[in-house]
Amino acid sequence: MPSELSRLSDEEVMALFQAEEQAAFDELVRRYKDRLFLFIVQMVKDRALAQDMLQETFIRLWRHKLKYRQIARFSTWIFTIAGNLVRSEMRRQAREMRVDLTPRDSDDRPMELPDPGPAVDALVHRNMRVEEVHAAIARLPEEFREALVLREIEELSYEEIVEITGVPLGTVKSRINRARARLVQMLQKQIKDERP
Repeated sequence: MPSELSRLSDEEVMALFQAEEQAAFDELVRRYKDRLFLFIVQMVKDRALAQDMLQETFIRLWRHKLKYRQIARFSTWIFTIAGNLVRSEMRRQAREMRVDLTPRDSDDRPMELPDPGPAVDALVHRNMRVEEVHAAIARLPEEFREALVLREIEELSYEEIVEITGVPLGTVKSRINRARARLVQMLQKQIKDERP
């Protein structure tokens, strides 16, 4: 049956899992473990914690399998579960330690940093290593990082991101645009710092 499952849609496999087919759960794990891990690790910046949260995502999938309805895409549903776990973890971490590292002027107002560098296309054409880009993404604020990872890495639609994050469409678009701008700014600085 596993080879038969690979030909089915996520939603069809989930229906089999809801009907107590163990191989269907294994198929869903196979399909989503890498994508979910990448999403979670980009958010929490800790591989061990991300692995634990990935396991918890699949535990919740198992426990709440009967709550899934085919009116939603399965990918949106599973990413919503993972996103909720990430947000809970980030809130927990924020309660433990609050440090504001935003550059401020002498009147303690956040500083706007100018963008004098080359266009995004010019940065992409430089031979930046994937690790450098992922490291820069990891330094983005949580809400920007989440939206950017879901859009650019997971290639989800804006509507799917709205469902996963629970924020309005305009906010999602704004967060993605601001994340892109900050990412470009960080990468430009990194390129500038690396020049001899």
